Amino acid sequence: MDYELEYAMQMLYIAKIFYDHGKLDTLLNETGRDVSLSWDELGMVEQAGIGCVFEDSRYYYQQDKRRWRDEYIPDCDTFVLRDPLLTRYDDLCRKLEAKQGITKVENRFARDLDSAIQRSMQFNSYNYDYYWMDSTQDRKGAKIVLFLFEEFGAYYSAIYSLFSILDFCEENIPNLEKALAEAGKDKIIRLPVQSVPEKEAA
Repeated sequence: MDYELEYAMQMLYIAKIFYDHGKLDTLLNETGRDVSLSWDELGMVEQAGIGCVFEDSRYYYQQDKRRWRDEYIPDCDTFVLRDPLLTRYDDLCRKLEAKQGITKVENRFARDLDSAIQRSMQFNSYNYDYYWMDSTQDRKGAKIVLFLFEEFGAYYSAIYSLFSILDFCEENIPNLEKALAEAGKDKIIRLPVQSVPEKEAA
């Protein structure tokens, strides 16, 4: 009975996260509106939830295989995640760097995004990995690639963390736009005005 309650609470928690971000309908459209609060359907809701946070999500499944006698690769769910908010923030970073003539390492906004992603992608499970790639690393644009291996048990945490990344982008895009606008202002250099000597009357 305790386990059944725990599964139900996990599903409700996931639904609450989507509701708070105005995307509950997206989740329900993916899972079906008749989904029940049960262990049988928790896995479906968890996996669907990961794929519903970012607007453009691609899912790939890699079956387990043994590469060498002592090297085994477990089952892996791979999510390639892109979103207009992440793309917008990344594009603004590149424009700011071009305007100011700086690298992404010198760009504090790019560093802040790197830090936000690193903080967010710390789950209560060791059976995962991820890669963050900005538009300087992938010509198609910014993306996060998330690998979830066997026995990964922190889907609700991952869903919350992915939303946190988008929240960071949404909250900080206005500041980035302001910095870009200020960097684009023409600098007016005032030259000293030389007085013209008056001609003497003949």
